[in-house]
Amino acid sequence: MNSPQADHGSTDFELLCAQYLDGTLDDLSRERLAALLESDPQAIATLRSQLLVSGALARLKPELSDETFLRSVLPHLNTIAGEEDDTFPNRVQNTIRFQRRKRITLAAAAAIALAAGLALSMRGTVVATRYDGEETARQVRTGQKLIFSTGVSRMEFTNGAVVAIEAPAELTIRSQDEVELAHGRLNAWCPETAHGFRVVTTSATVTDLGTSFGVSASPDGTADVLVLDGKVVVQNDNVKRQIERGAAIRATSDTKLSDVAFEPSPYQRTWPVASGIRSTRGEVIPAPPGTPESLAALENDNQILVIPERRDFKPAKSIPVDIIEPGTYDGQNLSAPYKITPPAGKRVRSYLLRYNPVGQSMGLEYLRNFQGSVTFDRPVLGIITHSQKLNRTDATLTRSPLPQLGPRDAELRGLEPGTKTASKFADRVELSPDRRTITVNFYADVSIDEIRAITED
Repeated sequence: MNSPQADHGSTDFELLCAQYLDGTLDDLSRERLAALLESDPQAIATLRSQLLVSGALARLKPELSDETFLRSVLPHLNTIAGEEDDTFPNRVQNTIRFQRRKRITLAAAAAIALAAGLALSMRGTVVATRYDGEETARQVRTGQKLIFSTGVSRMEFTNGAVVAIEAPAELTIRSQDEVELAHGRLNAWCPETAHGFRVVTTSATVTDLGTSFGVSASPDGTADVLVLDGKVVVQNDNVKRQIERGAAIRATSDTKLSDVAFEPSPYQRTWPVASGIRSTRGEVIPAPPGTPESLAALENDNQILVIPERRDFKPAKSIPVDIIEPGTYDGQNLSAPYKITPPAGKRVRSYLLRYNPVGQSMGLEYLRNFQGSVTFDRPVLGIITHSQKLNRTDATLTRSPLPQLGPRDAELRGLEPGTKTASKFADRVELSPDRRTITVNFYADVSIDEIRAITED
């Protein structure tokens, strides 16, 4: 390789080429190889030369003995590689000696992948970022076909749409406004900037009109669509239906659209991810998927629920909060006179961490301890722990009115300094140094205990 750029990363480049030709290149390595090829014309020539070598290997008879096969290949290596100090012929010789099983597949797989995969990803426009597992970020381009084999992945589109996909699934990126779901399950959340976002399945096209919906597509062509918030249009051939939150519909390849029961439980894994909840631990869990009305009414005796509230919200004025910096807070420092004012044009999200048991208060002898944490995909700007501030922000930060609280719950719903926090039964809140994880230690009877988190959007 004569190019300085190719020389600079030659070892890495040769390894990427080897993995590419052997069919073992993962998505992240594919992006690295594409970046090298885009920045260095000589690298393209080098890869083309290696593809020619692979083609020569595939045309030879793989059933020959290793020694005879090697003698047949060496003239091709010396002729095609061209450069006397090229390390690629040596790599191929080693491959022949020690990896004979891969000879047959090199040429066909490499040529097809180069034409249909790498070249397309190089030309396609970046329209989204994909996050898997521990938040590894990868660019996603138009034309890419994505195979999801494990876990739940999150994709953030340049228009603001957020899509969570549960494996197994296959998704093709048509544009920043449209994806094709061959099979699998996804949740999509679309702000105003992404209204019109489409999910195309074999039997129907789903068009968002704002803001949260789920699609489940089966290999047989059946697609189920449900709306958690806002409304969508579902079209099957010439039949078009608009459905709103709390409704669901089924499309098949050979029949018209039909109403089905609204059942959001299959989206238990994707809905929190699409809502900005990266993970939870301990006795803190995501609220189950549902409409804003159902979320507002949730009760649970055994866990603290993380309930997504308002999103894509531009505050008209400052929001009163109690915690604005990382650290551990209990006792008197749980409440402080802070305010947050997002910069002009910036929007925020709101989440309620709520212990809302079933039943009536039984007194201090029935105190229970709840510990756990939630990690968001955006930094936390502030946390509200004081009852009065929770009451004051309900109207602006909730998507649906919370149930009417009695005087006692309205007064004690937050983590107030006083009897509990002055004793061994001390509520505690911790904000991590990276501002993404909130850890809580609640002592509660059967009255409500809540805090509200405000994050970036």
